[in-house]
Amino acid sequence: MRRARLALPWYVHPAEAPQDWAWLAAQRRNVSFAVLNVHNGPGQEDDEYYPDAITTLRGIRILGYVPVDYGNRPVAEVAGDIARWQRLYNVDGIMLDELPTTAQSLARCAQYAAAARAAGITFLAANPGVFPSLAHLNLFDVISVFEGTAEAYGNFEHPSWARDVAPSRLWHLVYECDPDQLTALHRAARHRGAGHVFVTDRSLPNPWLGPPAVVSARLLAEHRDHV
Repeated sequence: MRRARLALPWYVHPAEAPQDWAWLAAQRRNVSFAVLNVHNGPGQEDDEYYPDAITTLRGIRILGYVPVDYGNRPVAEVAGDIARWQRLYNVDGIMLDELPTTAQSLARCAQYAAAARAAGITFLAANPGVFPSLAHLNLFDVISVFEGTAEAYGNFEHPSWARDVAPSRLWHLVYECDPDQLTALHRAARHRGAGHVFVTDRSLPNPWLGPPAVVSARLLAEHRDHV
């Protein structure tokens, strides 16, 4: 059985950790996609770092981060963020974060997805962080069905109906992992039904600030040795 491919929420600024960006670029053969978050979305027009930094990631599918505030954000605002991602960075797709999963939210989620498709987005991901209904899942190409700690992941299982869902559509996000268990949990994701995964030893409030901290520390030490 093949390993799940890396799919990274990539919220680290290129000016703060250029060595981490270089690491990501070197992983391109192993990466399914990376989700960029400039400033809780595409940020402003005049960012002086991201345009050049993104060019170093050629060969990696880049998704723009767009929050939907659990369905509270107006569709027009979400569509505006999508358009700005396209205009500023010509991204390969979009990831809608904070996706609601209640039965009452399905119509709003369908509106978000329709707005993205109408804008020409051909690869649309979403992150509710829990397993949604099949109707929610079918709106997207990839959906994160788990976002939580390594401890919680130990008890996580897909619902029985999801056995017929292709792993290429399912994504696991795991944080607070013991550094010695990073590789083992990555391998376990495929056995658990996911085609995409990111496992990190980082913790809340933001565990998605680059590669695992143990990797980032090594990269920083190597960077300093060469300065």
